[in-house]
Amino acid sequence: MRRRFCHSSRNGRARRALVLLAAALSSIAGAAATADEQVAAVLKTHEIRFVYRSIVNVLACDEMRRHIAEILRALGARDDVQVRINDCQIVVMDDEIQAPWDRSNRDYPPDIFRDRTFDQRQTSHVYVQVMFPIEATPQVLAEIEKDKSRRELISRVTGDPAPALDDAIVFPAERKQVTLSQGTIRLRSEHCELLEQMIPSVFRELDIKVVRKQFACDRYGRSRMSPRLTVEVLWPVGAPVPGEKNEKK
Repeated sequence: MRRRFCHSSRNGRARRALVLLAAALSSIAGAAATADEQVAAVLKTHEIRFVYRSIVNVLACDEMRRHIAEILRALGARDDVQVRINDCQIVVMDDEIQAPWDRSNRDYPPDIFRDRTFDQRQTSHVYVQVMFPIEATPQVLAEIEKDKSRRELISRVTGDPAPALDDAIVFPAERKQVTLSQGTIRLRSEHCELLEQMIPSVFRELDIKVVRKQFACDRYGRSRMSPRLTVEVLWPVGAPVPGEKNEKK
């Protein structure tokens, strides 16, 4: 009996997913002449982990949380981006520099009390939970529907109604280029390594395709130029692109 119930439940989720997708595709088909370039999309929860390492662009936890959330919102994430960061403490390591005498002369031991410099090293573990647009295939919609019972349980336990309301809302979307720069979201030189390390981890997981990368981070010195990155994302039809007017100017 249990197997029959599970099979019926899976069929029900699949049927609901197909109904949602059919309705969305019907809406897109009659919406505009450019419908061939549009797809049905939905916001889906992604949980991503990566490690931020730097000896140049050392970031405080609050600062890094804010930067990551701002970058993801600019690329189409829902506003409630959650970022947790562990190991934010900065490790200070001292590196000996050459003494004023000839170091090839082994009769002179190094002076451990002077002529030393200090490096700041940061290794922070980052966890991101984000609702991000993804193409609304039947498989994706069925997966979101399957997760509904877990979201309802979280709402009952925490008293927060938001998770239970995260039902699939299908909307028309298209692949669009978005530029992250000083002119669009006020990127600064200290964002260089953060962006560089988010590309193979966060961006790859969210299917964010890099179109043009106009920066090169120096791991031993902070760049004087603000990074500029153009990517391709799934974007809601008709929604304004961050900083688009500023970029045109």
